[in-house]
Amino acid sequence: MALTFSNKLALPADQYFPMGSTKTGISLHHTVGGSAASTVDWWKRDGQMVGVAFIVDRDGTIYQVFDPDGWAYQFGLKWGDPDRMNFEKRFIGIEIASEGGLMESGGNLYSFGVVNPKTLKSRSEAFDYGQPYRGFRYFDKYEPAQIDSVVQLVDSLLTTYNIERKMPQKYMEYYGQNLKDFRGVLGHVNVREDKSDPLPDNSFWQRVMNDCNLQLIEIGETTMGGTTGMTADQIQKLFQENVAQFSTMAVGAGAMVKGLLWELQDANRNTFIRLRDAVNQGYVVFYDIVQGDPNLIPLAAQSLGFKSWANSRLEVFSA
Repeated sequence: MALTFSNKLALPADQYFPMGSTKTGISLHHTVGGSAASTVDWWKRDGQMVGVAFIVDRDGTIYQVFDPDGWAYQFGLKWGDPDRMNFEKRFIGIEIASEGGLMESGGNLYSFGVVNPKTLKSRSEAFDYGQPYRGFRYFDKYEPAQIDSVVQLVDSLLTTYNIERKMPQKYMEYYGQNLKDFRGVLGHVNVREDKSDPLPDNSFWQRVMNDCNLQLIEIGETTMGGTTGMTADQIQKLFQENVAQFSTMAVGAGAMVKGLLWELQDANRNTFIRLRDAVNQGYVVFYDIVQGDPNLIPLAAQSLGFKSWANSRLEVFSA
């Protein structure tokens, strides 16, 4: 059965690029927002040429935001060019309308990192990963109609654009720039270690793989910046250790520390720290240098607006 798309949420012609490279990949994301309409409205107001070709709403409606032959910035990569631009141009993006990662507070779950009756989420609507994954244990579940539409859309695009039916074997792990030449289907998590989309649910990925007849392929281990350094597995292990630390801090403070980690780990900096002794629901955490240039830490902390950063101690201004 042929897929039908709605054009009701189309971006204006001046908010995406009409032509990209030959399409050789499909990328899956979720919006961390309310509806498909609210996400597109945000892109319009943002004005930064951010977007994807398709959004699948909660009821399964597929909105074509722009012609998939075109492109907009969807990954937020910090790679150098031309790798960064080439990657953006050749992937067709699909967003799934979802609130994304959920915060647990006082025994309840909340979306958008805000404790408020309006953001309260029923546990029946949440997926429990069982342990922290990229900063979250609980996630907004995708609706069955959404998953059906995503699978059909991916399968249709693979056929239409003659894209290779492949996906990374470890489909919820980070590979970074080692995927710069990858052709097939991947998730945002595979190229950004600070992202948690799409949903880390094996049953979702298995459905995509099986219904779209995708082959799992090995991806070589990533070393940062192409030099001797930490592998992707080592980076992921360190990230999970750090998640356990910044997740115990006050929400805003933890987010700032996470941003600092991301800045330090930029491909041009290759600097990694291990967090320790975070103050529970507080604004202070200590660290040890693992790899890279320790002189970059105060520079990054100052640029991000930290209160202090001396003697292996980071402090964020309290709210």
